[in-house]
Amino acid sequence: MKVLQQCWQWFWRQSRLNKIIILGLFAVVVPFFLPTVVAWLRPTLIKVGVAFYTYERAALSDGKTQRYFFEKRNLVTNCSLRKIEEPLPKERAIPPHAQSWVVLKLLLENPSDQNITNLRIGVRSPALSPATQLLTAPHIDATGHMETPARDARRFYLVSIPAIAAGGSLVLSLKTPIDDPLRQFIYVDRRTVTIQVPFVAADQFREYPPIVSRTNAVKILNREGVLRTDADKTTDETLVFTRLSEDAPNPKADTSPYQVLPPSKTCPEGEAGLW
Repeated sequence: MKVLQQCWQWFWRQSRLNKIIILGLFAVVVPFFLPTVVAWLRPTLIKVGVAFYTYERAALSDGKTQRYFFEKRNLVTNCSLRKIEEPLPKERAIPPHAQSWVVLKLLLENPSDQNITNLRIGVRSPALSPATQLLTAPHIDATGHMETPARDARRFYLVSIPAIAAGGSLVLSLKTPIDDPLRQFIYVDRRTVTIQVPFVAADQFREYPPIVSRTNAVKILNREGVLRTDADKTTDETLVFTRLSEDAPNPKADTSPYQVLPPSKTCPEGEAGLW
């Protein structure tokens, strides 16, 4: 108490300009430390880890042959995590539609010995838009949509999960198509894609801002693989060509414009998932 009184007296002895500067610095610093202080005073019941990915499937041509590929890369470092290429089949076939997405992975863990029910999580990022889709393993029940708060507050994506079992964990994917503005933001302006989780809330605890951990991109992918059962494994990493019969009409050429993303980097396995 005495220390606070001394600090208060010191503050009032400062000039008006110094007081304004001190209050301004205080207003900037407090939001960064508030989640940590909240966690000290009230330990969280939910752990939140995040990682960013870019997922792309498109075509490459060297003038003689055309190869279709999909690649998953770490958005923060642009390190390639996995890439699969296949030549166009000799028989007539319709190749996959070229497209790319930013995928935000959320790893949610319940370290407590009680179930967490009616969990609600707000997620805010430049990589989220009304076109964002929430993807999970089939056995996970979760919904999400973009929220626009009143009073011109910044919009956020709201994820709702009925329950997470005691000691349980799950991985959610927020998948957003890379349109022209998002491509400009990431690859032309080279602006940083950030993420904020302004709040979590559940029946067991009131709304508060959690501490968000930067999770290694490779580790969160491996963790997702462990959480999925054999029957739930994702199929979006398999290039599927629609083969045509001999009497089928020639397919119409895909005239929709698509520009392949800038080349990714080849990073050492231990560094590819860092950010």
